Amino acid sequence: MNKKIIFLITLSYLSLLNVQADVEVNSKLENTIKKTSSLDTQYKEALSAYKAKDFSKSYEILSKLYLTRLSSIDLNYQLGRSAYETGNYEVALAAFERVEMLDGGNVRNKLEMARTYFMLKMYEESENAFTEVLQNQSIPDNVRRNIELYLAKTVSVQKRSYTYGTVGLDILYDSNINFASLDSSYQVGGITLPTLNEIDGMAAQIIGDITNIYDIGDKNGYAIKNKATIFVKDQFNSNHSDYDIGYLAYTPSLIYQETKFTEELALDFSTLYLGQKRYLQSYAILPKFDWNHTSTLKSLTYIKYSSKDYLQEAQKDLDANHYELSYALQSILSPSSYIQGTLIGMAERKKQGTRPDVNFDEYNLNLNYSNQLDATYGLDFFGQFRQRSYKDYTSIFESRREDSGATLSVGGTAEVVSEFVLRVKAQYNMVSSNQNIYSYDKSTLTVGIAKAF
Repeated sequence: MNKKIIFLITLSYLSLLNVQADVEVNSKLENTIKKTSSLDTQYKEALSAYKAKDFSKSYEILSKLYLTRLSSIDLNYQLGRSAYETGNYEVALAAFERVEMLDGGNVRNKLEMARTYFMLKMYEESENAFTEVLQNQSIPDNVRRNIELYLAKTVSVQKRSYTYGTVGLDILYDSNINFASLDSSYQVGGITLPTLNEIDGMAAQIIGDITNIYDIGDKNGYAIKNKATIFVKDQFNSNHSDYDIGYLAYTPSLIYQETKFTEELALDFSTLYLGQKRYLQSYAILPKFDWNHTSTLKSLTYIKYSSKDYLQEAQKDLDANHYELSYALQSILSPSSYIQGTLIGMAERKKQGTRPDVNFDEYNLNLNYSNQLDATYGLDFFGQFRQRSYKDYTSIFESRREDSGATLSVGGTAEVVSEFVLRVKAQYNMVSSNQNIYSYDKSTLTVGIAKAF
């Protein structure tokens, strides 16, 4: 009997211990849930302040939260940006360095880290970081220009200008190097004539440029930029040498930058060679204006006038004045990706002669998407639709010419060796014309390697 009583007491005691243990576990779980819920609420509040550009508030909250989420790329990046905007540059650098360890391919983070080095007067580190970002093949032109301006500021402190360049070697396959018509024949005055047969071929391309940027002064925000570009395409088949291309250009510009906008006035002088002969010479004036609506949304505009002068006597009646007006809206989707839509209107007017295929109006709609996937790989998409209307009636085709076209391309980059980047690009191009001799399509595949120096 006593044994039964002892057993029952022991069982009751053990049950009581289990109940108390369950209560303690549940209490700890509830506290953990409450704590997590509280942290989530605080982070949402910080994120709301960050998006509203209330960086003081977002910094105050994030600087207390980051220890609980050291492996969060987004939180550390937002902390870095908030710290930078509030002048806490040491905290910003530490946050950006954590992002760098977690996501080495984050181009935007590298850029922010370079800016932070500059504010900490770590000029050599800043120059090296900016230079590393410039080596990325996919960054948009306006971001590249802003990096160049920062580099000008960086190197001016060290009493020297900054020069950098890129060089690339590509192998290209082109399914239609002579732009032969889609149709095998065309009509002229009721007569049927044959069109050219498509010629496909392989070529080697060399693309190089060198840029010098010089900061005029720390206070006024001005910089001078000089850029020289060379492009050479040489067909492997010597019978196709008429399609060899050479291009030389020199582009000096004056740049002025404020926090909200950037202005640039550029000149451009270029010469085009076809089949080893100087074919076209042009000069242009190009005012640009970029406006930062937010840190992730930008408007990019330019106006362009160029004079085109053909150097072979047989093409002199193609001489023309060329005009362009462009507006683009660029959205930074993430620290490593962006999308940009561009609308371009252009017109060309003949300087002399009576040719009906010179005067035209054209409209282009372009879409670019780029994503640096990680430290090694990047991806780019491009799409374009264009519509061209010629102004002059041609009695040969008994019509005014109307062309519409589209281009689609996808490209990828991969850093195969330190500072050497492998580039691959596939592109399809199609033009449809009411004068069907001008309708064509072509596919190209380009594989090459590039290096910045």
